[in-house]
Amino acid sequence: MIEQVLDVARTGERFLVACHRRPDADSLGSALGLIKTLRAIGKEATLFMPEKVPDSLLFLLDGEQGLAEVPEGLRYDATWVMDIAAKALLPPGFPSSEVTGPVVIIDHHHAHDDVGDIVYRDTDSAATGEVVIQLIEGLGLESLPEGSATPLYAAIVSDTGGFRYATTTPATLRLGARLLEAGADPWHVAYQLFERWEPARLRLLSAIIATVEMAFDGRVAIMRVTREMLDICGANDDMVEGMVNYARRVEGVEIGALLWEWEVRDAAGVHVETKVSLRSRGEADVSVIATALNGGGHRAAAATQLDITIDQAEERLRAELTKYFG
Repeated sequence: MIEQVLDVARTGERFLVACHRRPDADSLGSALGLIKTLRAIGKEATLFMPEKVPDSLLFLLDGEQGLAEVPEGLRYDATWVMDIAAKALLPPGFPSSEVTGPVVIIDHHHAHDDVGDIVYRDTDSAATGEVVIQLIEGLGLESLPEGSATPLYAAIVSDTGGFRYATTTPATLRLGARLLEAGADPWHVAYQLFERWEPARLRLLSAIIATVEMAFDGRVAIMRVTREMLDICGANDDMVEGMVNYARRVEGVEIGALLWEWEVRDAAGVHVETKVSLRSRGEADVSVIATALNGGGHRAAAATQLDITIDQAEERLRAELTKYFG
């Protein structure tokens, strides 16, 4: 299947490159790495970014200007969507097929639906950033494209939890070294992704931890974040990223869950949906639970977004956990 994807890159001339909804470091870093790659082989490539980029990821853009919407009359030979496992995670305002051309999915998730016209999904890769490096090699580039090392390193270091997760392989570590040799700065990336906390984020962490509830004989820890909590703490949605990991840290917990009230703005106005983030210590497969809730992800990390209240979302989550634990 990689040859079909490489053929799209070789034969097309104008491409749109998108992230999944609410982009993270792997999705955005992979998108930027692909854009640099396509330009290195003489193609026109544009980032589609209808959502605000989280503050912790702004450093990856390095001057790259994304399109919030596609100008009238523009058509693309193909549109690439990075690190996406489900149609529900397509970014808001994703253009129609007349504009996008064939939709090419580059991904590494085990659990997924049938999103995309052309799909290259390597489930052995720890991050979609690794898959982009396969494309670079497949296109015959002798070296990594200029400006690609930092976003691709950020993609990999983020999805491996700083090379801590079980998905980290010797090959992953060798790729990390290769990216450092190409110019990525490990401390700069780590600081931006993991260490750069404002006081409001510490207040929010305290508030979130105060909501923890143990369930299923201590095998599950469930936490919440509401719009009211964000307001009281003076925090924003960007600051919620990674908080679910604290639920997983509790001794004896197999699955950590975070229910997160998420504000959606569309043509109908503003309403609140609920994001459900799931983390496993490794033995439990949270992708099964997320897929049952119309989401997707990996064995150890998965998520979904539901157009229901936070109480309703918890009810559905607990029902799926009951099925999972039998």
